[in-house]
Amino acid sequence: MKTGFHSLVELIALQETQEAKNQGLADAVRLNRLDLVELLVSLGADIKAVPFSDVLLNWHPHIIRFFIDHGADLITGSPFAKAFGEKIRTALRPFMECKQRFPDLADALQEQADRALRKFAYEGDLKWVSLLTWAGSDPRSRGIRLGDENFGTAEDRAKIATTALMEACYQKNLDVLKKLKLDPKRDNLSELLACASTLSRTEIIKYLLGLGAQPNDKANGGSSALDRSLGHLAHEDFDAVLYKRPVSRWKVQNTMDSLKVLVNHGALWKPDSPRKRRTTCVETFTVRNQKSHLICSNCL
Repeated sequence: MKTGFHSLVELIALQETQEAKNQGLADAVRLNRLDLVELLVSLGADIKAVPFSDVLLNWHPHIIRFFIDHGADLITGSPFAKAFGEKIRTALRPFMECKQRFPDLADALQEQADRALRKFAYEGDLKWVSLLTWAGSDPRSRGIRLGDENFGTAEDRAKIATTALMEACYQKNLDVLKKLKLDPKRDNLSELLACASTLSRTEIIKYLLGLGAQPNDKANGGSSALDRSLGHLAHEDFDAVLYKRPVSRWKVQNTMDSLKVLVNHGALWKPDSPRKRRTTCVETFTVRNQKSHLICSNCL
């Protein structure tokens, strides 16, 4: 195989076991030798013995198409999701072609791309968000991010299910959210506003409020976005939390800016329980001692 001696590979493969032929096929893929791939398959090597993700990760478009044409397993192990996660551009067009060629696999293939899109939306990778959107990924489908497949139980994974739009609100790059073409008529702006407030993404908060997001979305008339931003206040300076020392106003300026934007748009703080009220008061009191302008009304 390493010498590339085609006729010698053929002569030896004719005498070899099925396992050896399958291993030879894997080696041919790694060597990017389409001629040897074709030879070994013609001599009985099992196309499904080589994980399709290994084929995609080798970047060779002709080998990718050969495997697809000869019955590669496109679903097991989420090969396209893995390839997208590794930023294999040569996997994009075959993915789109497979969705058209194999309609019975379209939903499972779509789920792989959507999972990758959530990952890149969370990471703020505008290039790959753009590529996956072009390839047909759905920013509104709900599920786990690529990389969370082994997180806890199925029930645990269901609890962390999210959308690419929601993930885009956790990161700093507003262009990523815009690329996903948020639609105020279709999308839950209040839910997205709460996501952006979780890590106090001020520019995204302003953008969502400008589109008409209503901050006071709770049943009691309060703002879940304000709750989340307040929850982030005491944790923005991780060292202060770790070593139990006061948090300086400078360290929490980002969260303070987000809180001001929310309050200026009418956000109301109405905790869901007395215990939550006491916890939030303790958090804001630490900052108040640093001459913060945000003062809980119950602490005055």
